[in-house]
Amino acid sequence: MSLNPSRLKPLPGLLLISTLGLCTTFHALAESVNPVSTPLQLNIAAGELSQALNALGQQTGILLSYSPDLVDGLSSQGLSGQYTVMQGLSQLLSGTGLQVEHLANGGFLIRSQASDSDDQATALPLMQVEGAAAGYGYAAIESGEMRNAVRGDLAETLSIIPSVRVADKSSSSLQQGDIKPAEFSIRGAAPYQNKLMLDGASIDNLMDPAQRENPSNYTSVAGHSQGIFLNTDFLSQVEVIDVNASASEGGFSGGVIKAETKSYDGEIFFQISHRRTRDSWTNFHIDPAQLGEFGDGAAQAVTGVPGDFQPNFRKDQMSLQGATRIGDIGIFAGLDEQTSRIWQKQVVDIDFEHFAQTGRIFKPSEERSLDTYSRSGVLRLDMLEQDYLLNASLAFSEYDQDTFFINYLDSDFDSRHQGLNLSVNYGQHFGDTRLDLNVSAGISSDERYFKHDVLDQYEFTTIYQGGIIGGYGDLESEQRTLATTLKLSTPLNDTLTFDYGGELRWLNFRQNRLNDFTYNRYTLDFTQPLPPQTGLGSWSPADQYHAREVIYQAGKIKFNTLNAAAFTELNGDHQRFFWRTGLRLERDDWLGNTNLAPRLSAGIYLDAAKRYRITAGANRYYGKSFLAYRLRELERDLIVIRSRTSPTAEYQSVDVNRNWFYQDLDTPYDDELNLGISGPLMSGEAGLMLVERKGQRQVRTRYDSATDMRWFDNSGSSRTHQVDLYWRSTPAEWLGAYWTINTSASWMDKQTDTTYGNSSSGYLSNSNSADDEVWFEGKRILKRDLPANDFATPISINLDLITRSGDDRLQLRNAFSLTNGYRSLRNVGTDSTTGLKQYEVHKQGSTLRWDMSIDFRLLESRNSPYLRLDIVNVTDNENVISAESNVQLFGVGRQYWLELGYRF
Repeated sequence: MSLNPSRLKPLPGLLLISTLGLCTTFHALAESVNPVSTPLQLNIAAGELSQALNALGQQTGILLSYSPDLVDGLSSQGLSGQYTVMQGLSQLLSGTGLQVEHLANGGFLIRSQASDSDDQATALPLMQVEGAAAGYGYAAIESGEMRNAVRGDLAETLSIIPSVRVADKSSSSLQQGDIKPAEFSIRGAAPYQNKLMLDGASIDNLMDPAQRENPSNYTSVAGHSQGIFLNTDFLSQVEVIDVNASASEGGFSGGVIKAETKSYDGEIFFQISHRRTRDSWTNFHIDPAQLGEFGDGAAQAVTGVPGDFQPNFRKDQMSLQGATRIGDIGIFAGLDEQTSRIWQKQVVDIDFEHFAQTGRIFKPSEERSLDTYSRSGVLRLDMLEQDYLLNASLAFSEYDQDTFFINYLDSDFDSRHQGLNLSVNYGQHFGDTRLDLNVSAGISSDERYFKHDVLDQYEFTTIYQGGIIGGYGDLESEQRTLATTLKLSTPLNDTLTFDYGGELRWLNFRQNRLNDFTYNRYTLDFTQPLPPQTGLGSWSPADQYHAREVIYQAGKIKFNTLNAAAFTELNGDHQRFFWRTGLRLERDDWLGNTNLAPRLSAGIYLDAAKRYRITAGANRYYGKSFLAYRLRELERDLIVIRSRTSPTAEYQSVDVNRNWFYQDLDTPYDDELNLGISGPLMSGEAGLMLVERKGQRQVRTRYDSATDMRWFDNSGSSRTHQVDLYWRSTPAEWLGAYWTINTSASWMDKQTDTTYGNSSSGYLSNSNSADDEVWFEGKRILKRDLPANDFATPISINLDLITRSGDDRLQLRNAFSLTNGYRSLRNVGTDSTTGLKQYEVHKQGSTLRWDMSIDFRLLESRNSPYLRLDIVNVTDNENVISAESNVQLFGVGRQYWLELGYRF
């Protein structure tokens, strides 16, 4: 199905123009910059080479990569004085048989002088040393460590991070045809309160990210927290900041995700691949109560969107990527397309004979196919072999889904999500001061295009006989962004560094209704004798009169905001003590608030070599604001309502203001306290972190049934306690292969007055105040103190075992995930004694999933076809991931993915 092809966004044209502009601008910038070799004051003690390299990385702020085996057992004479980065590295490596290479991403790679670039295998994941990160708690996942056996999205990649929780339904057996990226939470916050960055630029969706598609969305388009759907196979690294975030980071109350696209790293390569799975390659685990509905491919639901049950599906993915060099410019490009087809039923009918045979009263109609497409791409350019950093990237994604509303006749529509982002980064030392600058421009949109723009509802005609006919017209929401961030870092002396800078972000929001959408309600005239029924409880549409008309007029709603921030931060390291204290001043122009966020973290080294450390922190993080907070108020001007009470009465105008009003809102924030310990352990790095987050002034939807009024307020709150434990090994050689282990474990306890994931969502939660009393476990408590119902698995354990053969022909990943103590919070009605809403917790058993990925290069040469097999849930365990209304939701059973490709 393809609706309104003439209304497709001209994304290919925008991509062409953006690409030409990127190349031209990049060339001009490259010509205008003078490479300068700037000496820095470096003081590095003699000793083990690995410690010397770590110290240089921290003092210079560079990204330094090397294989631990290369430096094992080597020592350095150290250095003291004025050196450029290259001079300092060369001095430290003198006499070791190692050399340094300046990479396209601005980092440095250490390799053996005895091996050329072709022989410098990727057999060992590289150790990363990044300045100013040590001791404060962050996680970086390199390309070879990323989980990508199932969805290949950010949620799967980050699932190894202990602070991350992924939406329950992302692994559901019921919906394996879905290819939209899963939502994820960090530190118990809403998914839309994470800050997602690509190559230094924010790609968050600030329109209406919590909105989901449903038949009541007359004026809202389904959103998503991610402005661009990333293919993680195009990423070289993903960094997660989930505790003790620097004052340079803002616009989040969950965590910061910094994704870096791949770049030319000295080797020319090209890869093409095709990947697929099918329902016939999948084992489904279904609750016995839902087996019939699942087999039908349609829920026993009166209305809604399809896709609750997807027994028949097929998914394919085609990907191209490569890197090369032209002169002094390194180039990486990637293009990816995912497709999915499911088969669903649009209309169901009451059928008592069907009920007698199956126990299901609704009989589905014939099935029809629905297609979903997801395309993404990236182009990155890097200046090579310079003493400054300069790169630019252009990324895009398109998501297009065919769908309809169940039992709404002629309700076919397309749901779309598109994003485009251009990011330019420049970094250089000016004297002792390091300057890092990012400039970005982006556009993202959420859209839907219906076949019809009139919806007729016959109140006394059952939906099984055409009671609702039509669609909602065409509606687009669009976000345009221009942003820049500047960070300067100046060493004050040998122990103190002063960081300072700021951000500007201009946003233009537009909601565009392309045509009038008219809702008509028809009803019976009860002042007259009723006509004969056409069915049980149903009358003919012709016997009902027009009682109400609501016109959502064509037109645009536009507004601009300019958010700004400034920060200062002091970093200190003296003897065994280190600290970082900062302030971030943010202007939330959309809500008219100015917020001050203090950041404080400190620690002590437990040994003279500064390998073991204890850290503590107290921080405040202000979250994001969204178009939706004020859109409801502004769209009232485009709504016209009239109604009447009988076929002969005159129409009367209805005041739209009676249904919704806007009040001033505060920007929501989280307060964080943390305590951690980390250091080397058993040929690896281990850490333990205790974190408390208190979410305050969170936005919720309030409703007064007496006046039929709705409004947003700041009544929401949450509290999350989390204990994280991790251990990441350095690569080790054993039995002729290289082995790496990544492990994490986390315990979480979370209380909140809302849910974020699968149904109601954060600020859209239409409920009473979080301060209202409810009945829970035999006592009165505030609603805000209820345990969380989603993104809150109490115990989560992950272990990845990565094995590479010595010649790098065979790569094997075993990923294990264990959860224990899942709790499902249920509203079980009203307590008969107190009259309060009553809640109960139902506990589920533990789950264990083992995923395996095997990648085999068919020829000895690196130019070779390869075969990859992904096996999801190898042991085919029945894993309960949630429960609703006494029905258990199981994760997918054993599933096979097959990939065939060629690497040049």
